[in-house]
Amino acid sequence: MNKKKYTIAQILPALNTGGVERGVVEISKSLVENDFKSIVISSGGHMVSQITRNGGIHYNLNVHSKNPFKWPKIRNQLKIILKNENVDLIHFCSRAPAWIGVPLGAVLDIPIITSVHMRFRKSNLFKKYYNSILTKGNTIIAISKHIEECIKNSFPKVTKKIKIIPRGVDLDLFNPSKINPARIIAQSKHLNLKDNVPVIIMAARPAMWKGYQVLIRALSKVKYDFQCVLIGAGDGNQPFQNSLIRKIIQSKLETKIKLINSTRDIQAAMILGDLIVMPSLTPEPFGRVVLEAQALGKIPIAFDHGGASETIIDGKNGFLAEPINVNSLSEKISYALSLKSSKREKIGEFAKKFVSKNYSHNKMCKLTLSLYKQSIAEYKINS
Repeated sequence: MNKKKYTIAQILPALNTGGVERGVVEISKSLVENDFKSIVISSGGHMVSQITRNGGIHYNLNVHSKNPFKWPKIRNQLKIILKNENVDLIHFCSRAPAWIGVPLGAVLDIPIITSVHMRFRKSNLFKKYYNSILTKGNTIIAISKHIEECIKNSFPKVTKKIKIIPRGVDLDLFNPSKINPARIIAQSKHLNLKDNVPVIIMAARPAMWKGYQVLIRALSKVKYDFQCVLIGAGDGNQPFQNSLIRKIIQSKLETKIKLINSTRDIQAAMILGDLIVMPSLTPEPFGRVVLEAQALGKIPIAFDHGGASETIIDGKNGFLAEPINVNSLSEKISYALSLKSSKREKIGEFAKKFVSKNYSHNKMCKLTLSLYKQSIAEYKINS
């Protein structure tokens, strides 16, 4: 058995709340548990304490800078850290840090892995050039088949370097049996929910492409009783909120739809929902909300594109509507509301098993660590 303790460096802009950040924390923890040495380099954030608490080492460095004139100095500082720590592999989780650090792979003679978490749109040439840095690694991690296709379409020559490793869901955090009833009661009061009326929840940041207006239009066609909470819509600026309120009033849904701010206890909020809707107008790279809903045993409904197409089996663990089709979305919501509670529970149970089997944090970490070891071994053979 090889007892060498490989040293892995993960580099990202910052360690604030987000899917990428949560993934880095989990991988760092898994590295330590599996006798690797974990180094994380970022500009800081409230999740740094989780890295150090789990046995990882964090270095604070301005790797989120998008100013090319600052990159040489930051690159030199990064080089010193990587050299002093005898890093065996560098994993870049974002574009700005990659522009700073990817050249150090050749300088230090170690392999580079990059992760792609966003769509590569065929936009202007500058954007394509800026995105291209994430194709320069020895291996490229795509978080979904949808992202893999986006990379292939924009950069067909790197197809063989792509490895799909989906993001994972923390099954302890999104475990219905581990959510204290007091948390649920507190969220119910916060959301001001009525008793015995089905609850539809949409949890998203305040951006029109997330599909708020489309959902309102779809709900105006639903004949069943419901109450809908748009979690996160209350964080939007006044023009954003006003546009949604106007649409709600026009649709005569003032008594059924409410806008609220984002909540720190999204698990307790989501567990109050009967349906969790994700009507994004453009394909989500992955769509974590769908998996979190499934982990809680809830029914997700989304448009049939992007990551949702990979995580929802229509009618089995959620429902898929035709992309950007108001009538189709309305029909899926209506059908889900018409189901008996026993049928909803059956779909919810299947959803939980599906996530546990295919999208757990443990599986993501296991696949990532395996890739690290494979990449180091192959690099040594080929160098």
